[in-house]
Amino acid sequence: MDREKLHRFTLNKLKDESEIEEVINWIERSEVNKEEFKTLKNLWAVSGFANYNTYVETQSGKTKKLYKKRIIPMYLVRYAAVFVLAFLIGSLSVYYQEDKNSEQLAWNEIIIPEGESAEVYLSDNTHVWLNSNTKLIYPAKFEGKTRNIKLTGEAYFEVTHNKEKPFYVETSELTVAVLGTSFNVQAFDYEKKVNVTLIEGKVTLQNSGGNVVSELFPGENAQFDLTKKTLSVSKVSTEFYTSWKDGYLVFKNEKLEDIVRKFERWYNVTVIFDEEEIKQIEFTGTILKNKPIDQIFNILKYTAEIDYSMEIINNKPSIIHLKKKPM
Repeated sequence: MDREKLHRFTLNKLKDESEIEEVINWIERSEVNKEEFKTLKNLWAVSGFANYNTYVETQSGKTKKLYKKRIIPMYLVRYAAVFVLAFLIGSLSVYYQEDKNSEQLAWNEIIIPEGESAEVYLSDNTHVWLNSNTKLIYPAKFEGKTRNIKLTGEAYFEVTHNKEKPFYVETSELTVAVLGTSFNVQAFDYEKKVNVTLIEGKVTLQNSGGNVVSELFPGENAQFDLTKKTLSVSKVSTEFYTSWKDGYLVFKNEKLEDIVRKFERWYNVTVIFDEEEIKQIEFTGTILKNKPIDQIFNILKYTAEIDYSMEIINNKPSIIHLKKKPM
């Protein structure tokens, strides 16, 4: 298949129906073609990818009409090198949601796979760092009296101040309300707690009913227990919650069980404890992201009574087994 034609297809510049069908047929012809197109799609994602999903869904009867033109805002294009060269994010897509007046509004969805990270500027110039295994949903343009986005995973925000239009970060059961400030939100859907850490400014926390449950000041962390439905606020060293965005992790008396969860997201590996008791071993230190994963575990091996082995699996996350060091 002609690469130029594929490129024009991803840019939504193919207008001839026969050319669109030709590209679709080529993609669907084999798994090899699908993988090649997936790679190219990721490389060109910031330019705006529309035709493939729309066409296939229409042909299969999932939709009755084509969507309006799907938009990747131009303020993302400035950061093409971040997405394409440094991180090669796995999915960047756009969808539409109908409001109460049945008008279609463009929403962007960015999904960061495990082992990757990214940065993005929203339409109000708010700067967002996205950690591994994170999904961010936000409007192409903020309209109305508020600025609302939805987050699953972890992100660091530097919100542009606008006292007339507050900014809301919605997680599964907790919403962070701000005017303009810097803070970190950790809200992975498979973990039992939501953490909000404030760096600058002031934020309020609201429950799913919209009621304010707490107010945070700089240097404070709020931890919401999703099981017990309880909230605790404490003074913290914010570096422990925000260092990931600068490429390193900081630990202080942190259990190995909690540390490896971050490794799994950061390095796209699966860690299995062959012996349960080593989960409680505590570590203190700093780890740089650009270090190979085996080097990281060698450090742990020589600073504690643990050993590890690694299974390399093609096209799947490697599996790391942890156990006590043999006597």
